[in-house]
Amino acid sequence: MNWLPNRQKEAITSFQYEFEQEDFRRERQRAGVLVVLFSLGFVLYGVLIHFFSRSIDDLPGHETTTRSIAIYMGGMLLYEFGIWRMLGTISRYVRGLPYMAKFGNATVEITALTVVLYISSQSFGQPILMLLSPITYLYFVFIVLSTLRLSIAVSLWTGGLAGLEYYLLSRYLLTKSPVGAVHFTEVTFFLSSAFPYVVKSIIMLITGALAAYVARQISLSVQLSIQRMEANEQIRTLFGQQVSPEVVQAILDQNGVLAPRHSKVSIMFLDIRNFTIYADTHSPEDVIAYQSAFFSLVAKIVQEYGGIVNQFLGDGCMITFGAPLALDNPAEQAVKAGLVILQAVEDASRTQLIPPTSIGIGIQSGDAVVGNIGTENRQQYNITGKVVIQAARIEQLNKEYGSQMLISQDVVNDLPNMPNGTKQLGIVHLKGIAEDIRLWQLA
Repeated sequence: MNWLPNRQKEAITSFQYEFEQEDFRRERQRAGVLVVLFSLGFVLYGVLIHFFSRSIDDLPGHETTTRSIAIYMGGMLLYEFGIWRMLGTISRYVRGLPYMAKFGNATVEITALTVVLYISSQSFGQPILMLLSPITYLYFVFIVLSTLRLSIAVSLWTGGLAGLEYYLLSRYLLTKSPVGAVHFTEVTFFLSSAFPYVVKSIIMLITGALAAYVARQISLSVQLSIQRMEANEQIRTLFGQQVSPEVVQAILDQNGVLAPRHSKVSIMFLDIRNFTIYADTHSPEDVIAYQSAFFSLVAKIVQEYGGIVNQFLGDGCMITFGAPLALDNPAEQAVKAGLVILQAVEDASRTQLIPPTSIGIGIQSGDAVVGNIGTENRQQYNITGKVVIQAARIEQLNKEYGSQMLISQDVVNDLPNMPNGTKQLGIVHLKGIAEDIRLWQLA
């Protein structure tokens, strides 16, 4: 069964969805706070009535007053608990909380308090004295908690309605509070003058305005947080399609600036043998499917060993271990990843997940300059240095030696254990590199 009305089915942005969910969470949080408040109030009221029963019994009409307040506390507890439960249920089926529902709920809460004050005051010889009782502070509780509704209008309505109802009730109760012809005192001031109640009403209005301001600031803060999360997610999604997720995260962590630095890295170059022939004899769709399947396999293994794929080169790729994420032993991780890739490619070829494929891998370790390069308007994460050129040249030597995986002496120096079957090939000259290197064959 589809519970969502037509409006709910419309496409929405992740910002709208997150903000509406946050609106539900805040409203439910507010109801939860009131549940706790009225639970404590109900219990404490019963305790206080017990301890002060002797003095309260001397108060005319105390039974009506205490019963009215107890019923109010219990009723509001059940009401707010119902709201809390209902919000938890409907948030799974509807997109946003109806705006007018907030006004309705605020009206019920404020008016219920006004009604219980009126009922309780009727047992007083001087009804206006009820407006001096501690329970009137609940008006301010409702006003303050209205900030969680993330709405200026609702906070203003809550404060305005509380001030208006309190003022109107005070005007009415003043006419019902007889004052004898006695010398004017502080007591008769509160029994006959509207001034203190007008001031309290104005304070409620001001509190509502302040609550509206706070609600606005909270709302802006929530919106900004959600927008930043959405922007970061878009960056990860869009930028992550161009470079590795690790580079994206490093860029986000450093506020978009990856300052160039020297780093000890291991560079792996990987090449698919006879890829040009395959591309010339198959459709573009087949070629793309082959590349996607192959590089998905490689990228997964590389990620498991802490490396990143810097560049896809059509028939191969460049992989880095040790930057931008530091590794304890980049060479060891690179060699382990290379051996696993060889086995995985062999298995995938045998099970026909990819066409029959042979590859060449070359690995070199050394110092590189890593970080952003480019202009002010366009930046690219790059790894440069002799180690990169050497790794590319080592990979090319696989064709000459009929091998699948070659590494340099610099890589061997960092390995805690030599892989089984490792064979030393001797000192070789790399094209374009002045110094010769000692070469080892792993496969």
